[in-house]
Amino acid sequence: MICITIRVIYLKHTRMAGKKLSKSETDARIDKCLELRYNAADPILFKDWIKYCKTEYDDKSEKQYSAYWSKAKEQYDEKWRTKLNALLHPAMNELVSLLANEDSKIRQRAVDQIVKYTGNDIEKIEAKIEGNIELNWGDEDSNTRL
Repeated sequence: MICITIRVIYLKHTRMAGKKLSKSETDARIDKCLELRYNAADPILFKDWIKYCKTEYDDKSEKQYSAYWSKAKEQYDEKWRTKLNALLHPAMNELVSLLANEDSKIRQRAVDQIVKYTGNDIEKIEAKIEGNIELNWGDEDSNTRL
């Protein structure tokens, strides 16, 4: 009885490691994951994706099905990055042209927006300081208190 059980587990494991899929077959699986994960009316969750793969394909390991999931996320993120860059490019061109404006307020606002778009936004923090501040300008006798 024990030998049979071990053999069945061994056969299942070797079947999972089976033949390597072609690039088009792998891409089709990733595309299916993209469809079910991002384009479906009711998006699929990770655990449901693994169940789907076992039901639909059952020829690879959970680790490989998880890799398809991760690859689909990477492709989705890259598509959004491309779309965002396509939208930001004309806006940045307009802001750069505003840097030549004669009005200093417009130039400053353009600079502020460029800084924000590039991810270098500076947070302004209002601080209330209570107490004494001592300034020393060189001589001990000339300390000034504020």
